[in-house]
Amino acid sequence: MTEVKEEKKMVRGFAGLIYAVLTPLNEKEKFKEKFAKTQVKILINASNLNYAALIIVDNGTIDVESIPNKPKENLEKKNAGWDAFIEMHAATFLAFAMKRLSLPGMAKLVLKREVRLKGLRKLLAMMQMMKILAE
Repeated sequence: MTEVKEEKKMVRGFAGLIYAVLTPLNEKEKFKEKFAKTQVKILINASNLNYAALIIVDNGTIDVESIPNKPKENLEKKNAGWDAFIEMHAATFLAFAMKRLSLPGMAKLVLKREVRLKGLRKLLAMMQMMKILAE
């Protein structure tokens, strides 16, 4: 008998929190249907913590990996392979996730350069995921 072990990287720090929040989407049929043909990677970096979260949506399933955010080269598109990028303080992300910060409030932070965004169209997928998660 041979045993096949699936090697799973340990999700650390901020990525562990994101993993705990988003993986229940794998059990929701609406998510599986809506993202059945979607492949996107979204990198969320909490600038005040040690690890960033790379959210991988692949044909109706979601996974999260942790990436050390020091040195900054780890977070570059060519190294991490992301389609969309968002960087903010961890408290700002949690306020947004718990709906204590609205979209206009987030827009103000973007204008103040407290939040960095790249790949805005792909970030809309993240907004759709959060909406499905809230249902």
